Amino acid sequence: MIEQNNFNSIAFISIQIKNRLKQKLLFVVILLAAKISFAQIGGENTYEFLALSPSARITGLGGTNVSILDHDLTVQLANPAALNPKMDRLVGFVTVVYPGKVNFGNVSYARKFKIPGTFGFGLQYVAYGQFKETDEAANVLGTFNAGEMNFYAGYGYQFGRLFSVGANAKFIYSQLAQYSSVGMAADLAVMINDTAHNVTASIVAKNIGAQFKSYNKGVREPLPFDLQAGLSFGFKNVPLRFHLNFHNLYRWDIRYDNPADQQTDNLFTDSADLKPKQNIGDKLFRHVIIGVEFNIKKTVRFDIAYNHQRQQELKLATRRGVPGISLGLGVHVRQFDFAYAFQPLAQGATMHYFTFSVNTAGFVKKKTTPKQESQKM
Repeated sequence: MIEQNNFNSIAFISIQIKNRLKQKLLFVVILLAAKISFAQIGGENTYEFLALSPSARITGLGGTNVSILDHDLTVQLANPAALNPKMDRLVGFVTVVYPGKVNFGNVSYARKFKIPGTFGFGLQYVAYGQFKETDEAANVLGTFNAGEMNFYAGYGYQFGRLFSVGANAKFIYSQLAQYSSVGMAADLAVMINDTAHNVTASIVAKNIGAQFKSYNKGVREPLPFDLQAGLSFGFKNVPLRFHLNFHNLYRWDIRYDNPADQQTDNLFTDSADLKPKQNIGDKLFRHVIIGVEFNIKKTVRFDIAYNHQRQQELKLATRRGVPGISLGLGVHVRQFDFAYAFQPLAQGATMHYFTFSVNTAGFVKKKTTPKQESQKM
């Protein structure tokens, strides 16, 4: 009975947090009683913040992208195989403005040591803020805070001219009021980069792991595992790069049960019309994200993408909107890189991503040998 009361308390706290967020995007991770809910697929797992877009650039390209390979360190959480020597000594900062005053961000650093390969380290966090603690009768008992963190380390190695592999290891800690949870996860990735034909392809298995300490004893929840694949390609002397990415490839139907779609029989309905719709096209395109990046002399980037799943889940029948569209802007000058992304949600709400990275190697003076000094003279 005591464990059941604890579980009910956790569910009650989770509902309060969910109301604060106002949007059912992906933060339903904290709805711990998710088995009684049949909303978006985001409510099926714990630590759902791991599935959020890790950077402004990826947000501008649709929220999921594993086909980027350049100097951008902030793509490590999307694809550890993208870690490469160009990221050496880079420091990255990501912050996101979410509805409901939720603070989500990431701090990362990459380093290439004497051994082959490139290492990346970072901290991903989400602070849900402060909430009123009430009982079942809505009596205010006080306040509580909620937040989650992901400490991660990754490694990427390139062998040959085409192939690279990578992995991330994650240690996850979650605190919801007086309840806490600990888990571990890993990402595994393989990438092919054909520079001769300007084609990059990758496949990534994300969040392979388990919850070791659950919020409630004996009730362990799954992590937001995902199998993703991506393809990007460009053309010689054309400043456009096209991205085609796929997510949730391990299952076919990722649509959610919408009561509005249910049909009922009556005197004026032909029973032949009550056959369930197959919705094959909708089921297929919910896995697909299409994006385009326009690059001006490798200094200014413009990103635009369409995410069909997000558009279908956030659209309103009574109001027009473009929740499936995302836009991004990036500026790269010397060792500095700034990126911003804008993503409309439902009912006029928006998400704003900001990313800033700097190559600290540019501030370190290289040591010169006496021989080099004499050559300068």
